[in-house]
Amino acid sequence: MQLPGEIERAFESGATVLTANVRAARWLKREYALLQRAAGRRAWATPPIEDWESRLLRLWQAHSIADPDEPLLLTSLQERSVWTRMQRDDAALLVSPARMAALAEEAYALLCAYEAHAERNRPWGQTDAESFRLWADLFDRECAQQRWMSRARLESHIREVIGKGGLPLPAEILLLGFDRITPARKRLIAAMEARGTEVRFATLDAPHQPRRLVSATDRRDEITTCAHWVRSLLEENPLFENAPRRVGVLAPDVRTVRSDVERIFRRVLMPETDDISTPTTRMPFEFSLGKPLDSVPVIRAAMLLLRWIANPLSEEEVSWFLLSGFFSADASDYLVLASFDASLRNSGSLSLEISLRNTVRKMRSDRFPSLEDLRTRLEGILKIAAVNHVAEEARVPGRWIDLAQLLLQQSGWSSSQRRDEIDFQARVRWERMLDEIALLDFDGRRMQYHEFLDVLETLAHETIFAPESHGASVQIMGALEASGHQFDAVWFLGADDQNWPMRGRLHPLLPKDLQRRAAMPHATAEDDWEVAKAVTERVTASAPMVIFSHAERDKDGELRPSALLAHIAPGARWEASAKLLSELDVWTSAHAASRLEEITDASGKIAWPREQCAGGASVLKDQAACPFRAFAAKRLYAEELNRSDWGLSAAERGLLLHKVMERLWSPENGRLHTLADLQVAIAEGPLQAVIEGAIGDVFEKLVAEQRGDRWMEAYLASEQRRLLTRLDEWLRKHEAERLPFTVEATERVLDDVSVGGLKLRLRADRIDQVADVQQLLVDYKSGKVSTNDWDGMRPKEPQLPLYATFGNVENVCGVVFARINVEKTGLEGCLSDVRAQLFADKSTSSKLMKNPYDDATRDEWRAALLNLAEDFLSGHAQVDPRDGMKTCKFCALPGLCRVAELREASTQDETEPGEGDE
Repeated sequence: MQLPGEIERAFESGATVLTANVRAARWLKREYALLQRAAGRRAWATPPIEDWESRLLRLWQAHSIADPDEPLLLTSLQERSVWTRMQRDDAALLVSPARMAALAEEAYALLCAYEAHAERNRPWGQTDAESFRLWADLFDRECAQQRWMSRARLESHIREVIGKGGLPLPAEILLLGFDRITPARKRLIAAMEARGTEVRFATLDAPHQPRRLVSATDRRDEITTCAHWVRSLLEENPLFENAPRRVGVLAPDVRTVRSDVERIFRRVLMPETDDISTPTTRMPFEFSLGKPLDSVPVIRAAMLLLRWIANPLSEEEVSWFLLSGFFSADASDYLVLASFDASLRNSGSLSLEISLRNTVRKMRSDRFPSLEDLRTRLEGILKIAAVNHVAEEARVPGRWIDLAQLLLQQSGWSSSQRRDEIDFQARVRWERMLDEIALLDFDGRRMQYHEFLDVLETLAHETIFAPESHGASVQIMGALEASGHQFDAVWFLGADDQNWPMRGRLHPLLPKDLQRRAAMPHATAEDDWEVAKAVTERVTASAPMVIFSHAERDKDGELRPSALLAHIAPGARWEASAKLLSELDVWTSAHAASRLEEITDASGKIAWPREQCAGGASVLKDQAACPFRAFAAKRLYAEELNRSDWGLSAAERGLLLHKVMERLWSPENGRLHTLADLQVAIAEGPLQAVIEGAIGDVFEKLVAEQRGDRWMEAYLASEQRRLLTRLDEWLRKHEAERLPFTVEATERVLDDVSVGGLKLRLRADRIDQVADVQQLLVDYKSGKVSTNDWDGMRPKEPQLPLYATFGNVENVCGVVFARINVEKTGLEGCLSDVRAQLFADKSTSSKLMKNPYDDATRDEWRAALLNLAEDFLSGHAQVDPRDGMKTCKFCALPGLCRVAELREASTQDETEPGEGDE
């Protein structure tokens, strides 16, 4: 692209060009190099191009070398450390001293930039502002005593040095992309001019076509239209005379639209990358806005390790760490590490956190011999941490940095293979960040390891990492970041009345009237308007082709176009996004991209081998819920990723309940066998002791595993007391009120079960003998259940109907749920006739006779179960959730099925399963 004439003349005259930000300086250097190469030159001298901040630091460095009496210029991290100490008298009142120190640094910088320090000579009245005023006095005295200087005072200090003739200055300076000039900067520029330097502001006025204004139905439509417009530009669409080399996509705040823009632009500009087998390739677009350094995978891996040494990590963090690939010597270790991670998740831990020491101990298992190298390295880390007394010793930050680098080297992270240029650049930025932390040695303060980690994690999160630009054709930037840039075409997203002008907040540590008098940022709505107007005018002059767009609505309601555009493009009319798409001849593709394509599966069905056992009742439960779920679980061996929780999960509580009831009623070694046994235990008083004994036996192994953890020991003790109370109530209130019964079996395996040729392996919770030779099937439930779950051709809970009709249990007179939970206890089910009464109170038994267990009921169950079994055997596996989104919402395998994405959004408001059940 052709550079503006004013910039080319500055290059020819040898003027120094200073830009408002680093990215603009890099772009200008690159454009100059491309122009030289296009002119056939193989070597050339690059003109003096620099961003404003870098120029000031170079001037300072040159002067400080010449004058050793100059004060120490504090880094931002050093300054925050000082501000934290200045708050010591108010520390008890602060939620986060570190965050308050950052706010104090910002407030101090505003006072310097707008030359408002004189306002501190009188009380401010407001509590927070008055506290900051006192801290600022302490800060100034400390800096004067120690000969330190805040970076916020650099402009005024450089101005003083220039006034004394202490710095060489260029004859001419051209300033590019400055939307706002603070009073301190104005005075510095005036000092340069007083020394004879000619300082000019670049005025860019690119020839342009009439500006287009486009309205879209919503943000997604707006971004999609923009993406197709960009693609048309890059493909040299006949609509445009010359294919542009540099396209700018601007937005008031890129952070709010980044995820949507990245997803839609990838799909429209590089649809082939949707294929996961496609080799990684560079996108034709890049973002100017970086991400926090701690979000870059290689840096996150290092920080997790350093934290894991002293503190346990969450289950998700451990999984990410193990599978990140930054600590494994070979790619073949991935499957082994994945298997080890699954074993950790299935270990029955009662904690969401896993310590490094316990992880290393579990790696010693014979199941994972190939992890010996990683285990050895992690054990070496633990030894280094122990020798260096990480948990107890206090050190200066520089020594903690040395130890951190040693630990990372021992782990293999430092020597792990660089994956790409971003990985390499992130490691370089990491080293620079560690150097910044090491500079905290400036005051000799010592800190504990956990304090060092806090500093490290805070700085890594605040450090924005942006990979070096690879000169992508499409640059996606914030409106303010684009200052100083020129483009061949620009699309400005989000030009609505809510986003543009951008609205900000007054600083919380400075009085409002002070900020208004000094005209600080966001002090008034008029100030926001003027800045946005200047930015909008600059954007319109940055390219010959400019489009402004806005969405007509968002999740909060209707949107209107920004009033600023009436000043920029007077008389221009808004046109619908559909009109622009029709011009680009992409209407069909634009709307097709927003839909999922349904493809009919013509591959045929894969039958289940009839000689093979399909497992338990869950296969028919899954088949009823959704045939694809059963197929995924049994044919693809898909399993839900286990997630631990603090304490016992609902499933674990249910399993413990089953084991305790088996201990109590087992005919072989149980404490109780008949109603008479229970009544004697109640009458003679040992019932609680009997229950306690059964609970103690079941919890014995679990308690032993947690011995030494006082919190877990107390928690398990409370769980045992809770279960004791619940079972004591259950046995006295429900079991003891029944008519005579004998427990014939508990946890009985039902042999040779075949449902229409489908072999299953079933286990009944309990079988009671009642009314002579009649047998009652009892199923313990600690959650919500209902007999309605047995109804229909796709029953939600087919387990008990399956036992009754195909379980080879003779003389079944009924099936019941034994509900033992906090909300509701009791028996619910269906019985055959009055001979199978359970309670002496006939009204109670009559409730169980509401849905009688008769031939009609058994025939209905049999037909439904046979139908489900036949569908599974024949390979019937289409995606067909029984209750629509209700079923999908609680499915454990959402990653295998995308049916939810095909449903209308309105179905998301459906009620959850169980609502409305009687």
